[in-house]
Amino acid sequence: MLKEGNKPIGEMLERNLAGVLEIFNPDYEWETQKRFLYDPDNKRKYYKVDVISETKKIIWEYDGPNHFNDTWKFQRDLDRDQYFLKLGYTVKRWSYYYQLTSDIAKNLFDKDYSKKKYLSAIDYVYGAQAEDQIFPPGWHETKFTPGSWIERGVDRLMAELDEMPESFKHQIAYALILYIESVGDAFLVLGDHKKLHDLIKLEIKRGHTNFLYPNL
Repeated sequence: MLKEGNKPIGEMLERNLAGVLEIFNPDYEWETQKRFLYDPDNKRKYYKVDVISETKKIIWEYDGPNHFNDTWKFQRDLDRDQYFLKLGYTVKRWSYYYQLTSDIAKNLFDKDYSKKKYLSAIDYVYGAQAEDQIFPPGWHETKFTPGSWIERGVDRLMAELDEMPESFKHQIAYALILYIESVGDAFLVLGDHKKLHDLIKLEIKRGHTNFLYPNL
């Protein structure tokens, strides 16, 4: 159940994920922090999932910066996914630079999406009553920008740009552009990743950027 008064203002965080899932999928019987022993002979070896529905065989993980900038963590995620796929679960991931735009919500929750649920979700996460009152996807105040990622982390982002709605690509690129303008150093934000330097050359469609940008 959602806790009364739990309305963090700012960005979508790991602690919000279960509440958002309860709003969009209230009949899924969500659990949090469930452990799976992947080595029966060693109880100290286990995978702990962020949110899980056993009734629907769905696992959701909130992926913070170390899922993109740590080679060992990246490989562990791949191993985890294979483990759970073999058990018949669907694994979904919420990257830390996502925000709860209507396009992202429609993409991730598909047939379970409704305008009523969406407004309830952004009120829960951001204390907002309209989409233009929230942050867009991207990096705004964190120092864990893509410049610190490994190359496979960048490749994961590029794959997401193809899988997500067009608006997501423009919001991500625009957030990077604004961050570079704010700190005055592209290397701090993008590192040497050519794919990211190419991304910010995108001609931004302003219709996709009607959000709150703290760097403006």
